[in-house]
Order: sequence, then C-alpha cells, then structure tokens
Amino acid sequence: MQAYGWLIDEKLCIECRACESACKMWNQVETGVGVRRRQVRVYTMGVFPQVRQQSLTGACNHCENAWCMKVCPVKAIWRREEDGVVLIDQDKCVGCQQCAMFCPYGAPQFNLRTRKMDKCTMCFDRLEQGLDPACVTLCPTGALKYGPWDEIRGKGSETTENFAPPRQTRPKVRFVKDPFPVKG
Repeated sequence: MQAYGWLIDEKLCIECRACESACKMWNQVETGVGVRRRQVRVYTMGVFPQVRQQSLTGACNHCENAWCMKVCPVKAIWRREEDGVVLIDQDKCVGCQQCAMFCPYGAPQFNLRTRKMDKCTMCFDRLEQGLDPACVTLCPTGALKYGPWDEIRGKGSETTENFAPPRQTRPKVRFVKDPFPVKG
C-alpha cells in the first residue's frame, strides 16, 4: 500500500481559503449543510503586547490509527487498501456522530441535509487519475502539499501549536513551522 499525506507550510498560508473553495467545488459540497471538508482556522495566541497569529488549513488527516474507524458502531468508516485514504460509506452511516466526538482534529462533520457524517476524501477520485487533491491544486502559495507518506513523513514537524498530540492517532500530516508568526 502506498499511503499519502499532507505537508502544511505555516509561513506560506495567507488565509485566502482557496483550498476550502476548491474542495467544496470539486466535491460538490452544498452550502448551508454544516460541512466544510477542509477549512482554514486562524488562531490568536498570547497576551498584549506579545500577540501572535497562526493560520492552519485542516482536513481529515487519514490517520494510521484512526479513532473514527474504531468507534463507528456500524463500521461505516473504512480505509482504502491502495492508498490509506479513510472514507465513510454513506450507505452504512447512521449519523450517530460517534466519529466526530472521538476525532481530535474535527474532521467528521454532520451533514444537516443527509443526516449522515461527511469528511475529506483526499479527492481519491482525482488520485486515481494521477491528479493532486483539489485543495492542493488551487493553493496559490504552495502552503498545502500532498504526496507519498514515505516522502512527506521526513519533512517538517509532526505537530504544531493548536494541533492535537499525534502520538495515539498517528495522523498523516507534517508541518513546516513559521519561525516568525504575525505579531500584533
């Protein structure tokens, strides 16, 4: 199995949200249903005058030890053998939200229209065509990258501020930290 992962360069994210838009358009995610498969979060930290800001784009990290899979009572969450992408079988999902409660990264989200869970699919349909995920394709600065996990794993740090400790879930994401975050 050739697993894939994300590389997020904090210093290059300009909060343009192109990754969010690309995801929404490619995956035809409706507006107003409570689902954002990828989202940019902005964190403000510190106390005046030592205030700083961090921007992180986040989605499902397709964890090696995915808690969402373990807690799903109907086994609707599964991993593709060929690439390690974690998916939700919409025919099996009962919308109980157990996966959302246990995911430390906030990836599974409840779709208000379908009454089922939804999350990033790493655009597996694009992967099958040899294309990058839509979010990576539209990122204008290269802040968001994707690639074979064996290559990504050695780049950047396994954690960053405002990201749940990775020890138990082993998410497939690495961070290039911003040595000079925005100061207010």
